[in-house]
Amino acid sequence: MTTTAAITLLALTGFNLSWSSFPSRSSNTGSVEITVLIDEDDLIAVSSDGEQVVSYEVTSTIDGEDFLRRGSRLADSSFPISEVLLFDLLQTGEHSVSVTLTDLESGSTQSSEVDVFIDAANSDLWSSGGVRVSPGGYVRASGYTSLSWNVYIPEDEGQNIPLGAYALLDRATDVVREGWLEGEFRDGGVLLYSADVSLSGIEKGRYRFTVAALRGDSVVASSSSSISLLEAWDVWGDDVDETTSLVRPIASAYELSELERAGGLGDRNSVMADFWTRRDPNPATRENEYLDSYLLRLDRISRDFTTTGIRGINTDRGVIYAKMGEPDIVENYPFEIGDYPYITWEYFTPTLIITFVDSDGYNLYEMVEGWEIVDRAFNSREERSND
Repeated sequence: MTTTAAITLLALTGFNLSWSSFPSRSSNTGSVEITVLIDEDDLIAVSSDGEQVVSYEVTSTIDGEDFLRRGSRLADSSFPISEVLLFDLLQTGEHSVSVTLTDLESGSTQSSEVDVFIDAANSDLWSSGGVRVSPGGYVRASGYTSLSWNVYIPEDEGQNIPLGAYALLDRATDVVREGWLEGEFRDGGVLLYSADVSLSGIEKGRYRFTVAALRGDSVVASSSSSISLLEAWDVWGDDVDETTSLVRPIASAYELSELERAGGLGDRNSVMADFWTRRDPNPATRENEYLDSYLLRLDRISRDFTTTGIRGINTDRGVIYAKMGEPDIVENYPFEIGDYPYITWEYFTPTLIITFVDSDGYNLYEMVEGWEIVDRAFNSREERSND
């Protein structure tokens, strides 16, 4: 059976959820498949019989009633971990799914909710599923995303494929991308439309894809799906000054000078490709987990550490967050009597405690300690990850 809807949600600090639904037909019920993708940052590994292992449990409910549970104890080399939950006998329409991931070693939990949809396929009428966007949810505003959309054709329509079109709309419903969909027939009276859409050059924000099947001037079927675009950080040398600013916290002096000496755009792109490849923990895979994690750090830095006139990456907190990531303990002291507001960050491995003081009252927290201890901790962590 061909899936009729899929949405991916990426929490910036948590496990990933995606779903696919199967339409209701003669039985008037359909089903939905929930995929939970767990990354290494979601669980704490402990040593057991000479290896690092993780233990977890995934629980899920739909509409607050039906309940499913999955769990396991695995070596931490198993990441990413995928758990699939199937809810069936669902009526046509919207359903609310809640998923909770529990780390059985620490007892910590993460939860996420998503609305899923069961479509109806009627042999006498035009109908369609939800437009699937892959990758969807939170996506970098660069490269391409793929659209796919199922349309269910009435039995008396024959094999004439209606014209398919898509549009990407911003919050003001202005069209920022538009084009045509490729259509082909599948088994069971299903017409599959698809297209690859460039996201390059689009500003970050929330957008909506709308698709339609057209017969002359008439729309015989339509659907829509949302997508949130993240900043397309220039970490490839397109603008040498911008790339230098973004990667300076984690780059060596030699690497920065290598980027500066590069001749043209192609040379700079090559230098930065080598830069990120050297840091890739799993070169055999398509993804570079280090780069993906660093881009998420840049998102957080821009969002939380930018102050009036100063970019987040140029603040003390921004630089340390770029180097070390999320602290294990954060303590905030905003209203200390007779003292300036201050914040402490503590990292467990390697041990590092940093104090930031807002001495001017403009939310510009400056580090008290020297950069030597930060660089020492960063270098220690980098050496450990390369062992």
